[in-house]
Amino acid sequence: MASARPPTKEADQRLTSLFAVDVRPLALPKTPKGQRRRAELLEAAARAFAVQGYRKVSLASLAAEVGITEQGAMHYFPTKEHLLVGVLDAYDLADEEGYRQATGSAETLIGGLLAAMRHRLEHHGQTATLISVLMAESVDPTHAAHTWFVERNRKMRGNVTQILTAAQSRGELRADIDIPTLAIQQVALFDGLVVQRTLDPDAFDVVEVLERFYVSLRP
Repeated sequence: MASARPPTKEADQRLTSLFAVDVRPLALPKTPKGQRRRAELLEAAARAFAVQGYRKVSLASLAAEVGITEQGAMHYFPTKEHLLVGVLDAYDLADEEGYRQATGSAETLIGGLLAAMRHRLEHHGQTATLISVLMAESVDPTHAAHTWFVERNRKMRGNVTQILTAAQSRGELRADIDIPTLAIQQVALFDGLVVQRTLDPDAFDVVEVLERFYVSLRP
């Protein structure tokens, strides 16, 4: 899906007040070594946050994992909050590119939506688990990712509403379906299924469940 990072001044102010630091995107390192080190920190953080949650992980431990000092890590991410936002933004960018690729050959809009979800799970499964863990934690308004997830969910509901509206106009969905409500159900269903899959990976196929859901909504 499209990136959930809000570009507006008002949204930036909300983030700044929440984090007590400026967490708008940082400039990328200019050297290949710096870019590689930054990527290593993001990967280490994604793994650690997915297993332990955000609050139990320290910036020092992540720096040690990639072989640098905490001060060295702060050269790329001044605080753990910056690193968290970097992990989430990296996921959104990868997910956006995957969405374009996965939906390009789909015969229907609903098929494209399902293909994008399968791509997310198959190619970004660890980060999908991370999203589930952090989303549960971020219900607390003081959590570092709270505002990010509020904006992310609003963006996702808006994107899905647009897709489903177009699908309904093409005759892929029944005319009597309330699309904004269906979009809320879609986002909640996918996120909930990912949590269940995380707990019991072999219990069911997330996308197959969603396919059956949409079959029931055909004209």
